[in-house]
Amino acid sequence: MCRSLPWLFCLLLFTLHAPAATLLPTDASLVVERLDDHEARLDANAALASRDWRPLPGSLSAGFVPGAIWLRLQVQTGTGAPRQWMLMLSNALLDGATLFDARDISHPILSGEAVGRQHWAINYRSPAFALDLDSGQPRVLLLRLESKNAMSVSLRLISAERFAWDLSMEYLGYGLYFGICLVLILFHSAFWRMTQAPESGWYLAYVSFAVLIELLTLGLPQQMLALPMTFSDTLLGCALGLSLPVGVIFTLRQLQASAYPRLQRWLIAASLIIGTTAALTVLAGHYQVGAPLHQVTVLASIGCFIGLALWLMYQGHRPARYFLLLFGLYYLGIGISFLRNLGLLPASFFTDNAVALGALLHMLLMSQRIIRHYRCLKAQTRRAEDAVNALIRSQNARLEEEIDARTRELRQALHQEQRMREEQRDFVAMVSHEFRTPLAIIATSAQQIRRNLMQAPQRNEQRCHNIHQASRRLLCLVDDYLEHDRVAARASEPRCAVHDLDALFEGCLDDFPPGRIELDRRSVRTQLECDFGLLRVALRNLLANADRHAPASSIVLLRVEDGTGGLRIRVTNEGAEIPAEQAPLLFHKYVRGTQAQHTSGTGLGLYLVKRIAELHGGSLVLESRGQQRPICFCLELPQPADSNLRSNASSP
Repeated sequence: MCRSLPWLFCLLLFTLHAPAATLLPTDASLVVERLDDHEARLDANAALASRDWRPLPGSLSAGFVPGAIWLRLQVQTGTGAPRQWMLMLSNALLDGATLFDARDISHPILSGEAVGRQHWAINYRSPAFALDLDSGQPRVLLLRLESKNAMSVSLRLISAERFAWDLSMEYLGYGLYFGICLVLILFHSAFWRMTQAPESGWYLAYVSFAVLIELLTLGLPQQMLALPMTFSDTLLGCALGLSLPVGVIFTLRQLQASAYPRLQRWLIAASLIIGTTAALTVLAGHYQVGAPLHQVTVLASIGCFIGLALWLMYQGHRPARYFLLLFGLYYLGIGISFLRNLGLLPASFFTDNAVALGALLHMLLMSQRIIRHYRCLKAQTRRAEDAVNALIRSQNARLEEEIDARTRELRQALHQEQRMREEQRDFVAMVSHEFRTPLAIIATSAQQIRRNLMQAPQRNEQRCHNIHQASRRLLCLVDDYLEHDRVAARASEPRCAVHDLDALFEGCLDDFPPGRIELDRRSVRTQLECDFGLLRVALRNLLANADRHAPASSIVLLRVEDGTGGLRIRVTNEGAEIPAEQAPLLFHKYVRGTQAQHTSGTGLGLYLVKRIAELHGGSLVLESRGQQRPICFCLELPQPADSNLRSNASSP
């Protein structure tokens, strides 16, 4: 289709230009004079007798004039010329066109919109008159013209034989022209319905108004449908008025001047007001006011749009260049037509058809641009959809990974929770068992004392010692459990203060039988910065763990020495060897080795010691499992460089 458009346009240009190629044949002469009758009071006799006639060398271009204009035609055909001739007027919107024969002015021939097309002598789109001319004999004719539209008329004298040929060529050209327009309208109607694109909708309205105005201007609907002047002029005036805001909106959308929103709103509002005013004025019967108002506004808007496009192009706005190319041809045709209507340009084929030719080129190019723009938008939309789909796939993959990771975390958390429940269940069972033994000892010893109050004091003293040992065991169990909760729930920083180191060790040694714990103090420190309560629990648990697993006849060694940047405490006992696979689990909660299954304990002692050491910034490690050397646990407690303070130590 794109390749055939230039050939179609050339064919259209030929068919429209062929009938108007010669306004006057070589075998006839036509001399025209003009007389202005501003008040439309002259009749044919008065016009003939007037001395105000002046030559009219070319076509009549008088613009919007009141009254009437008389033309005196001096016609003479050559020898051997045919007798039948046709005088054709180019303007189809003339209200009145009356032809008088100077030899007999009593039988005028009437034509024009006001007469009614059923009374026209020749059925043609514009006024035409049949003439019977004698060869070589001069003939004087009077032509009275009236119009509320622009008085722009070209006279054409052709033989009757040529008239039929020119008529067929002219209607072929108009058929081709409006056929192309109809194809454009149907195509963009389907295109708009399919895409729902606002650009296509506005272009459809824009082209429809342009085609309707061109049809009415050429007089084709009036000829085919015999439309009365009141209806056709009203329809044309309303179409002119309503086309103004549609054209302004469509033009601004093509110009894409988004940087000037206020100017766009002002132009649209002005076009709506002026267009509506022009249409209402025509409906009120003042066509002479409404039509010029529209034409002057269109000329002003064209100047405004061209100036704005030039300014935007100067600023590097790319759509402005396309705008000047696509709308420049149409604006040129409109400008030529208006200048002809105002009488500033002569009437000719190109001035008479400038709007039609410019509009056709404009519509064809605009159709191509809209289709190309739609394809670009479609391609951009496809690329955007592909990008969105890729992003969605990426997000789905990332979401699946996060869900998998979260699922694994939840499974791990669930497994840990199940393990903790099992540990708590085992701990409760173990604590119940550990509590039952001391309580049973206390209950039995108390019953024996009550029953044998009068026995020897040595026997009751032993029973009281048993009660004391059992109660101490209960207190240790309760302390372990409570200290575990305290360590688990306390803040990350212990409540440290400066305490006396001897008081710490003496308080711990008092909990064990004399001689069971041997203190080997090699540190020169006398004071320690720590949380006294927590550290006492840690040291007591470390010693109690060694006491439980060491043989009764052995000694538990507590060695205190200065380490690198702190205090190092080692607890050594000669208990059974710790299996290698159980060594990493000793510092876990509720874990008791195989060698501890036959002794009392909660499985919290070493865990509490390690946790308290970490709260102080230190560590607890198993230095020896007992395979070659005695079992040894090493507790490291870092201290500041100036921690050996001289002030009085505070003890709890």
